[in-house]
Amino acid sequence: MKGQGRVYRPNIGGRETKIWWLDYGINGKRYRESSKSKSKRVALDLLRQRIGKRKDGTLAGQPDRVTLGKLKAELEKDYRRAGNTSWVRAKQAFVHLERHFGSECKAMDITKSAVAAYQDTRLAAGAARSSVCYEVAILSAAFNVAVRQDLLAVKPVFKQLKAGEPREGFFDSAGFALVVLNLPNELAALVKFLRFTGWRRGEGSGLLWAQIDWDDPQYPGQHEEPRPGVNASIRIAAEQTKGREAREFPFGQAPGLRTLLLERFRQRNGLRVFHRNGKPVGDFRKTWARACKSAGVEGRLVHDLRRTAARDFRQAGVSEGEIMKLCGWKTRSMFDRYNVVDSADLSRAVAKMFGKQTANNEEETKVSD
Repeated sequence: MKGQGRVYRPNIGGRETKIWWLDYGINGKRYRESSKSKSKRVALDLLRQRIGKRKDGTLAGQPDRVTLGKLKAELEKDYRRAGNTSWVRAKQAFVHLERHFGSECKAMDITKSAVAAYQDTRLAAGAARSSVCYEVAILSAAFNVAVRQDLLAVKPVFKQLKAGEPREGFFDSAGFALVVLNLPNELAALVKFLRFTGWRRGEGSGLLWAQIDWDDPQYPGQHEEPRPGVNASIRIAAEQTKGREAREFPFGQAPGLRTLLLERFRQRNGLRVFHRNGKPVGDFRKTWARACKSAGVEGRLVHDLRRTAARDFRQAGVSEGEIMKLCGWKTRSMFDRYNVVDSADLSRAVAKMFGKQTANNEEETKVSD
């Protein structure tokens, strides 16, 4: 195809590959990409398609220049633009992806079979199924952004693993108190907040003073610090939540949470409620792991505080619909994964039921006598 590009097999390590590649130029730009075929005829047909689509503007991107590192960088930019606070976790997923594929791995080489091999490798190394699912979901999100930015024309669809059994970790009062004692003060405050509210870590660490409504018309001016009224509430915008729904958490009649927020107010340093010497709270998994080990609850996750809050609310008699609104679950199926019931709960339920029956029977006996 003189003047219209060429197909070729790259020479790697002194040997030609079996896969044919395309090399062509449109409007002064040069494009190279794999045909993913061992057939020269298939490669030539694909070359004609690519040239035609690029000329009429229906094909974008330069897939030969997009690496895994580039996918990561573009996804981070997208997170920043959207105000998504969970980049720290997404970045951790890329640690494993880059360790396996390499940051210079071409996006076109991250195929369905390559991702399946990645999943097998991670599981064999002892990674949780949920962690592997999250990593592949982050990779897929990065491809989505690359397509939106016209860096790639299409994205592969990766087959996800079946989800593992939901975690059932939660804290009792004693275990939680010991963990808090082993944490630095600034982290202990954030962890207490997460236990009170059931909110996600990023929603707590990103909380701003501007989002606290003290319900105190006399502050500022009348007294040195706010005095929370009965309608005091925390309100965060949809952009700050994973479910993209604004949320409100009243705390005027929650003594523990009210006291915690006032303590943070007295130590305020900047715009954030929770901070480390005025700076945002970053990743603290190592500190958390050490505190849990010292407290004798090794293996617990910060996310287990969310399960604990759901259980606390349910035991207090709060309706499931109200718990979902307060803590931020959009669907009943997701709430059910967090609504932890343990053997002690079941024992109390049985005692409550049969204790009531016993009391009724005794009352009937007295009446008959």
